[in-house]
Amino acid sequence: MEAEITALAHCCRELFPIIDMVKTLGKIYGLEEQLAQMNISIHEDNAGALLLASTLPPQFTPRFKWYHIETIWFREEIVKRGILLKKICTTEQLGDIFTKGLSKVVFQNLRKKLMGW
Repeated sequence: MEAEITALAHCCRELFPIIDMVKTLGKIYGLEEQLAQMNISIHEDNAGALLLASTLPPQFTPRFKWYHIETIWFREEIVKRGILLKKICTTEQLGDIFTKGLSKVVFQNLRKKLMGW
């Protein structure tokens, strides 16, 4: 689960400045806030990572205390920015094509979803 939490934290580290930039550009160019609003969802296949990331206020078990420093900053931001964390099936996780050794059938299925062939 540590890898999943780390990946979620890195995703948020990249995503939050993009959200801020879109809001800033919307204000500069006089767009209404509704037009500059983004509906963002992060897909996660690890139930423990989802539970840890979406629990506010933080409730830690002894095992989760390791992740406190890494997760506390983005939990509040996820709630504040209205980002939706979605549970998806492991077989539908597109990121697995880059991080896991997959069987030929699963690889071809994920490749088709990503690239269309």
